[in-house]
Amino acid sequence: MVGLAADWLTSTANTNMFTYEIAPVFVLLEYVTLKKMREIIGWPGGSGDGIFSPGGAISNMYAMLIARYKMFPEVKEKGMAAVPRLIAFTSEHN
Repeated sequence: MVGLAADWLTSTANTNMFTYEIAPVFVLLEYVTLKKMREIIGWPGGSGDGIFSPGGAISNMYAMLIARYKMFPEVKEKGMAAVPRLIAFTSEHN
């Protein structure tokens, strides 16, 4: 129900939710929600960072990019030519 209400709200507002200048309410709502989530899991003072993503596929892509950057931070400045050939083990089920 919450997801449906959020979808109706964003569809009705018909605005880009990614910058403070265009959609300050959505940016502030994301900030407060992520802070509360960090407090719930026990991070001191709610410190840390987070991001909302619209679905599982993009969340998995973010995870792969973060893992690559963790192992090979030089990829940010030198590109993929700076890292060895990477392999990901995945399920054959869709």
